[in-house]
Amino acid sequence: MRAISIKSVEVLEEELQLHVHHTFGMEQYTDYVFKPGGGKNYSATIIMHSSDHVVSQVTEATAMFPGREFILDDLDTDSNVSTTYRLKDGEILEKKISIG
Repeated sequence: MRAISIKSVEVLEEELQLHVHHTFGMEQYTDYVFKPGGGKNYSATIIMHSSDHVVSQVTEATAMFPGREFILDDLDTDSNVSTTYRLKDGEILEKKISIG
């Protein structure tokens, strides 16, 4: 299983958090945690079997929010390997893999 968490680096108003959530397509997944609130960073977590589609979908969708940076953490719960992506303007700025 994969636990995928997406966070904004900056604080976003509640309306923008909702827009980000729907633009990233997170509402499609039944197993997710998202609690919008004004004056907070956007943060959502989903659980699924494969993360490839979500990583590419979210990366592309960040282009809809020019200049804003997002962090996507992809944890493989079986092997305890975590991949962290820094995303901005539709691109992966950095990718780090952590084991254990």
